[in-house]
Amino acid sequence: MARRKYKWKFTFFYFLILLNIFTNCLPIDKKSRQTTNDATFSDSKPDANPAEFHLSQPDTFDEKTKFIPEDDSKRTAIVSTNAERNQAGETVRPGQTISSYEVEITIEENRFKGRAVIELELDANTRDDPIKLYSEDLDVTSVRTGVFTEANSLAATFRLRDGFLEITPVQSTTSYVVVVEYTGILRNDGNGIYRGEGNGVSYLAMNLHPTHARRVFPCFDEPNEAANIRFTFNDVEYSNIVTNSLPEENAENRFRALASSPHRWGMIAHDFINLNIPTTDVLLVGRPGLSNQDSQASLAINAFFSFLNEWTEKPYFEIILNQESRMHVIALPDVDRDWHALSIVGIWEPYLLMETTASVKQRKTALVKIAETMAKQWFGYVMYPENWRFEWVVTGLATYAAYEAVISFQTSTVANDVTLLDMNTIFVTDIIHESMLHDAYVNANPLEPKEELYDEDEIRSNIYGLSKLKAPAILHMLKLVLGDEGQDFVHSAAKNLLRRRSVETVNTHNLIGAIIDDWSINGNEMIDDIESFLEPWIENNGYPMIHVGLRQDGSVFIMQERFSFTPQAHVNYEIPITYTTKASPNFNNIRPILMMDATTNLNVRLTGDEWVLFNIQGQSYYRVNYDDDIWDRILEALEDPEDRKVIHPLNRAKLVDDALNLARSGKLDYEIAFKVVLSMEHETEYAVWKAFVRNMDFLRKRLIAHVTEDDDLDPDIYLRMVRRTVGALEDEIGFNPDTSLTEPAMVSLTRGLVMDHACRANYEPCIAAAIDLFYNPNNNEEVNPNIPSDIRPAVYCTMVREGDEDVIEALKARLEVEANHYERVVILESLACSDDQNFIRDYLEETIAAGNEYGVEERVRIFRAVAESSYENARVALSFISMRTNEIRDNYGGPKKLEEILFVLGENMANDILSEDFRIWVRSQSNDLDDSQGAANRALAIVLENVNWIERHQDYVYDWIDENDAPTLAASLILICITIFVTLFNN
Repeated sequence: MARRKYKWKFTFFYFLILLNIFTNCLPIDKKSRQTTNDATFSDSKPDANPAEFHLSQPDTFDEKTKFIPEDDSKRTAIVSTNAERNQAGETVRPGQTISSYEVEITIEENRFKGRAVIELELDANTRDDPIKLYSEDLDVTSVRTGVFTEANSLAATFRLRDGFLEITPVQSTTSYVVVVEYTGILRNDGNGIYRGEGNGVSYLAMNLHPTHARRVFPCFDEPNEAANIRFTFNDVEYSNIVTNSLPEENAENRFRALASSPHRWGMIAHDFINLNIPTTDVLLVGRPGLSNQDSQASLAINAFFSFLNEWTEKPYFEIILNQESRMHVIALPDVDRDWHALSIVGIWEPYLLMETTASVKQRKTALVKIAETMAKQWFGYVMYPENWRFEWVVTGLATYAAYEAVISFQTSTVANDVTLLDMNTIFVTDIIHESMLHDAYVNANPLEPKEELYDEDEIRSNIYGLSKLKAPAILHMLKLVLGDEGQDFVHSAAKNLLRRRSVETVNTHNLIGAIIDDWSINGNEMIDDIESFLEPWIENNGYPMIHVGLRQDGSVFIMQERFSFTPQAHVNYEIPITYTTKASPNFNNIRPILMMDATTNLNVRLTGDEWVLFNIQGQSYYRVNYDDDIWDRILEALEDPEDRKVIHPLNRAKLVDDALNLARSGKLDYEIAFKVVLSMEHETEYAVWKAFVRNMDFLRKRLIAHVTEDDDLDPDIYLRMVRRTVGALEDEIGFNPDTSLTEPAMVSLTRGLVMDHACRANYEPCIAAAIDLFYNPNNNEEVNPNIPSDIRPAVYCTMVREGDEDVIEALKARLEVEANHYERVVILESLACSDDQNFIRDYLEETIAAGNEYGVEERVRIFRAVAESSYENARVALSFISMRTNEIRDNYGGPKKLEEILFVLGENMANDILSEDFRIWVRSQSNDLDDSQGAANRALAIVLENVNWIERHQDYVYDWIDENDAPTLAASLILICITIFVTLFNN
């Protein structure tokens, strides 16, 4: 009966739409163009420039009390502030060198007891200064210092202050043995030493990357400070203990010393089972009950391990003496964290294990994640940054190598194997385009900060932010600049670095030197100096835009400016130029034919309706704008189905991506951008739809928020754009796949992407398809188990939003029997689509309730899904985080995850009302943000930058859509009739 109710509801609804089309459609007004080419701002601004917020600090800081044991009988309270800590912007203790750590950890229920024996030396100039070590969240009970040996050690005066342990020995010498006894909290957030738990299993782990060693033992927790480190673990209740190093003979809990910086050590103790052995001495490990989910992961691990061994020319098992003799790829049930520990490849279960019928989206995500995490065994352990400001070098090479591995894995000797992913397309859309979107904000971090990084919040911002995307994008562009076909000087540089700086630090100069070694002999003459070329790309945020001009005689010239959503000072780049023309189209030559650093005249002359397109396949890191006359020629080609096919899909995607971002920044009239968008009615390719969804979702959220606050506006204003763009996709791909056929992977990926967007926009045929698919044909009270995997997110979310509490109960019942963790997360995220505000409030509260059933990462995903699902739910999420900041930090995975959801929330403050509420909270002196205040300020800068867009563009965008909504009546009538027929009569 539930399905029949929906069918009659939609029958009535469609006839109302039909009447509305006949009475309200207007012809396109081709002359109504907004004049926005000058990037100026309204005089009506927020009370400060958004660019200032990421640099500012709150007026006051919460003070924290630490204790200094002066002797065995007295403790003195010391008050310190975050401001004092910020003044310590230097290495923890100049003149101090640590040669070894002997660390013993004893597990005691929810705490641990530690004992660290540290051998260190002080230089003669600083021998009278206190010994200084990082120590965070540790309760130090005693410190003894001895000269050369522990045997003659004596009690020393020490104090804990704002993350540091300062020790004043009784003796005065240059060589010490320091013995520290302490206790600490056994965490549950994936950082430091923690107890993991999820899906009915638990484990013990130690992940010290990047700055969590200080939470396990007092140390020099900096990447360039290596020492011999040995661990002993006592009272561990799990049968298997895996670390970087081999155990000592006859001591399974004591592990041999490795020369390492602290962040590269790791441990996992577990009672998991071996799911598979992908290749010799590589184990795939996970919780029991995961049968039939390991085959795809095993094939990928086998391929990636072989590829990376060959690609790096650094055999894995020859990396270092005493390394653990096997690589353990472990499915973690609860946390998603980066690991840089040799032999431990810890991956969140949904990013590793897949059923044979897994969605293409999961496969795309998992293959890249597996490859990246395995690549960090080389780029993260074998080489690691000299300081965290150089993390981009390591991250960039790891992701670069990972994509090369996945490309190799998804390249078949069988012609036209449609089951494989197009990884070139995915790299352009998921890395280059995504990076350029975030890099356009005025407060985006440069790849390489100017100063050394020592504060934890700055380190988090640098290594977990834009660099994960921008670094591989810049290295990919550098590859195209430096080499001809078949030459890859980034690859050769990676091999050179691994050979010369094995188990050592690297910086930008090391990378450039490694490139020059081969390039200076074999390279082309495109650039003169690699360092000069890279400097503006890595030391500045933002990137260039080239403007393509057309003179009266038809000749073409190009000039550059810096692109950003808010105007910034000009930076001059050497830009690799590729282009092609209608007269002789060639979309395969992606290597530059010239480098541009100033206005350049090209040997190109356009006649008639000829067009020119730049940045072939969108492989390089810049945007392209054109004179209006050239845009008109491009539009004419895009609007003709046959001419459109001549243009490569990645260039069609680039046109959509560039046009919408240029309009967003005020450098292009939205009328031109929307005409590019409306040509999507002929489009079925994934790359183009990915660009559409990424950028139009920004408009969708703000238009919906706009009409929600004003009853006089059309609530379906954005829906009109969807109706006019999905024609070809709906005709050729549809919302309900034929499961009897082997469908191309990229088609499945496209359907899932577009269906999710269209249903969120309330597109009626999409909703009808979701309703028709949701319930089991054999049981109208349970979820259909045969919904194709790639459209389950759209179907589930739509039904939660459109249906009643029976839908939620059906999904919860499905959750109880769902064996695959990825599908479990799909359900949890879909529940966040509810428009019942009371349900959403309770759902968020569940994520921080004592004894809740959700894993750490699942809690993050639930919050993200709530914030992204609707304007009203974003309001609830803001209220929740502002009142529950401390609980969220404790339950969601610490400051890193708190900051992650801060940025998600900021992107969804879709009108000035929510934006103001966000601003008030972030600027409050009692917001409990602590050391995430800097990240909150940067999120606020994004919010206020988007408020500027609302003030400048929102009314025009609404009016343009409202005045230019004219789908053909015949097409609309046919579409509606077909939809009614399917809704009424399809079983």
